[in-house]
Amino acid sequence: MLDPVLASRLEDFQRWHGLDQTGILNGPTVRALNRDPEEYERLILTNMARLRALPITEPRRRVQVNIASAVLTARENGETVLTMRVVVGRKDTPTPMLAGAVRYLVLSPYWNLPQDLVQSRVAPVALIRGDAALKAGGFEALSDWSPKARRLRADEVDWKAVAAGERRVRVRQLPGDRNMMGAVKFMLPNDLGIYLHDTPSRGLFSAPQRAFSAGCVRLEDAQAFGRWIAGRNLADLADGSAEQRVDLVEPVPVYLLYLTAAPRPGGGLILGPDPYGWDGL
Repeated sequence: MLDPVLASRLEDFQRWHGLDQTGILNGPTVRALNRDPEEYERLILTNMARLRALPITEPRRRVQVNIASAVLTARENGETVLTMRVVVGRKDTPTPMLAGAVRYLVLSPYWNLPQDLVQSRVAPVALIRGDAALKAGGFEALSDWSPKARRLRADEVDWKAVAAGERRVRVRQLPGDRNMMGAVKFMLPNDLGIYLHDTPSRGLFSAPQRAFSAGCVRLEDAQAFGRWIAGRNLADLADGSAEQRVDLVEPVPVYLLYLTAAPRPGGGLILGPDPYGWDGL
């Protein structure tokens, strides 16, 4: 066992390297201690390259999500005004690095399920239980993807073919407490379909590594983020309808970055987690 002074210094080292602060000389700590200078240099250069996505002149308002640490920071007039934990994509469905802008938000959103989830989760149950299965999950099947799509009864869908991947059907989850989009989503139009949104799955925010989503970014406090970005309480904007679009007066730039190293106050580096293994690419 290390003496208290050495254990405290070891905890500092672990904190600066994004490790669990145990004060114990465990395997991850030994590996970090054995890093050579060339590895630190490569890590610094890698993160500097990622930071080039940020503009030289900071916008009046901006949002930065560090995918690696799963933390969102909102800044206004050069000051940090909001920080919160987020949930990002799993390693097999990673949140991409991109720059965009929140241009509007959607209150009481539907959730249009990805086809892989329709095939693997909805179709097998609907095949057995029919409409009861859809109702239990707050789902509805629709005839197509147009705004005028017709709601389908479960017996109008060939769920066996859907489960086999031979046919596609649109399934969406109705707005409400169980909706996986929560009460609001914040839209930054992009070709990858990535956006920020609320979530009813609150327990995930307490996890030290928060890579659980299909790629979009779930917010720990969507109401606080909404107040800041829209300038009003979201409840004051709601008219009670589903899929209510609210355009922002001024789009707010959003930067999704993957940063695993940052300057430490007083000098040196704070190294963070590399959940996707992108530092080794």
